[in-house]
Amino acid sequence: MPSSQPFDRPSPPAAPPVPARQDAAVQVGRRHGWIGAIAGFVVYESALHRAAHQPGAEVAALFLGAAPFLLIGFLACRRAAGRIPALIGLLAACAALWIWRAPLAGHFGWTYYLQHAGINAALGAMFALSLRRGRTPLCTQIATAIHGPLSAAHTRYTVRVTQAWTLFFAATVGVSTLLFVLAPVATWSSFANLATPLLIALMFLGEAVCRRIAFPGMRHGGLLDAVHGYRAVMAARAGRPGLPR
Repeated sequence: MPSSQPFDRPSPPAAPPVPARQDAAVQVGRRHGWIGAIAGFVVYESALHRAAHQPGAEVAALFLGAAPFLLIGFLACRRAAGRIPALIGLLAACAALWIWRAPLAGHFGWTYYLQHAGINAALGAMFALSLRRGRTPLCTQIATAIHGPLSAAHTRYTVRVTQAWTLFFAATVGVSTLLFVLAPVATWSSFANLATPLLIALMFLGEAVCRRIAFPGMRHGGLLDAVHGYRAVMAARAGRPGLPR
């Protein structure tokens, strides 16, 4: 006869806690990854600038300028069709660039311009679209991901910061276009590859100073906190299509 007493099912074993040493190793790995990414960006921008200023380096400049487009095409093709077709497409594109390198190298500046103006236009559009009625400004989303619910004053401040970044990227595209049309490629490269990163750094620094003046009692994070907040916003947006934007 089956027993009438209730049967207690054994609870599933708890997940083992992550050792503190392993967690510290993950944090160090992420920090080194960011350092490596920044170093790679600096090396790439320096190579672009050097190739633009060095006579006879037009072919190298062409391939350097086309590299991001080749990488984006490879990743998109790999996601859509698989690794082998993506590799075949990448090799075909590289072969086409090499075969027609002579006529294309004389216009390598277009790859530079499309890369610089395209990135800044996309960033400006991302900030601008978040300012539309019914959406949450991007900087408000990032600040909420870092600090939690914001006060009314902090919310107004993040709206102004979103507007400032929108104007910054729009001005960058405008200046880049004028210099590309009116000035030599070497002059344009000085603005795109040297001045633009410095201006972005100054924007972050200026915003940090303004924030500390406006909210002296608030805990203020650094650049990595902003990056982590942005990643959290993008992850939430991908996971929940109905998230306010």
